[in-house]
Amino acid sequence: MSDQNHIRIELTEEQKAQVKAATGKDARAIEFGVEELEERIAPMTRRIT
Repeated sequence: MSDQNHIRIELTEEQKAQVKAATGKDARAIEFGVEELEERIAPMTRRIT
């Protein structure tokens, strides 16, 4: 995704296998919006805008 508001993380073969085992779906990468990723990294902090 070329949008600067999204982050794309390519998965390793092991990570792809873990996703397949957990969800039954194939995935090559995961994508997050910047705000969603920040919330996952630091859930107790809130960004004041």
